[in-house]
Amino acid sequence: MAPLRRLLADPMAPIVALCVILVLSFAARMIDYNEPCSSPCKTPASHTLIFDEAYYVNAAKVIDHINPGSGENYHNAPLGKDPNAEHPQLAKLIIAGAIELFGDGPFAWRIGSMLFSLIALCALYALVRGLGGSGWLAVGTVGVASLDNLFLVSSRVGTLDIYALTLMLIAMALYVRRRPLLAGIALGVGMCMKEVAVYLLAVIVVYELLALIRRWWQTGSLQGFLREYVRPVAIAIGGTAVTFLLLLLLLDVLVPAYDTGTHIEYAGNPFAHFFHMIHYATLLKAEPSKPGISSSPWEWLLNEKVIPYAKTVVTTKANGHVVGLHPIYLFLGEINPFIIFLAIPALFCCLACWWRSGDRVCLLGVAWFLGTFLPSVLESEVYDRVNYIYYMLIVVPAIYVMLARVFGDRRVPRAALVGWVIMLAFGFGDLYPIRTLL
Repeated sequence: MAPLRRLLADPMAPIVALCVILVLSFAARMIDYNEPCSSPCKTPASHTLIFDEAYYVNAAKVIDHINPGSGENYHNAPLGKDPNAEHPQLAKLIIAGAIELFGDGPFAWRIGSMLFSLIALCALYALVRGLGGSGWLAVGTVGVASLDNLFLVSSRVGTLDIYALTLMLIAMALYVRRRPLLAGIALGVGMCMKEVAVYLLAVIVVYELLALIRRWWQTGSLQGFLREYVRPVAIAIGGTAVTFLLLLLLLDVLVPAYDTGTHIEYAGNPFAHFFHMIHYATLLKAEPSKPGISSSPWEWLLNEKVIPYAKTVVTTKANGHVVGLHPIYLFLGEINPFIIFLAIPALFCCLACWWRSGDRVCLLGVAWFLGTFLPSVLESEVYDRVNYIYYMLIVVPAIYVMLARVFGDRRVPRAALVGWVIMLAFGFGDLYPIRTLL
């Protein structure tokens, strides 16, 4: 084992491991990226838009002066505008740019999500390192993320959430390195991908508040309170607000947002556009009599109300009767069960570890979970806001960090770590959407 220990102790070893994970993750996203597709698979219309691609990809087509087919979302919407006014334009502009470069097809629709997901993995590595975590702890966190089905599926479809999450991770990686202005700028850009990125401000507030409480409990002093805690938070919030409004103004001038319901165009007034987004969100109420795919945040922790994004099956017949259905493509909005079912134990374990030792990795995991999960609980319980399990995409980085920290502890038996990694891989394979490989 001595040569292996020397190899793993090399400072470049974690970087090499990270590169291997990135290559494998890219391959997992590129396999059959054009599926599902009807036979013969020859035209853009043959390819199936997966889940909310029906909104965002079609909006990108309209931006590119392509009229979606009859019966599709935004058919006959004003060309050159963004008919999906309830969300900012930036991520849809990236999809539209890819369509311009590569043509109207699955590669263009999804390549942005694929690349941003790889950037997100790199940002997650940088975040853990910025918190003082070792290279191997950072690699372990990236490894957990790469084995999560929800993260994978979100990376294979042309939706907005993965773009916003990537900028959230970049912003937090900058913030923990005491670059609050750059963090605010990155987060403002993230909000122009999808406004849900604003939840990172809650993460930052909780992160600094918990650190302040522990310091006061340990020392009984709040000396340097304004400089060390309030000032960076204020700079991050200010940088986020200014960047978001200025960039949204520019986007509204270049590609005006158009509400297909009210026929109102938002061009040059970022405040009106932002208030429209907020108003639209308040209208999304849960209907207990018609639950559909909606779910409560508490159900997410049990992996309930899984969303079938897309499904293609092959039927087996005998004597003219269907005797079996075999899915060949199955895209599910579902978290790896060996990640989500350990979330709460990992949360309390990290909370205790941080309180005892001041471990910043544990603090970040706790703060990120509370800052992104609790707002969804508040919206659901107080405002009856409709929720879906894919909203967990901005929460799961906290779980990746906490689980890597817990199982990476030297006090955890090696057998427990090996067993958990095996089951993680099994959960990933069991949910992998390209079923023809299984």
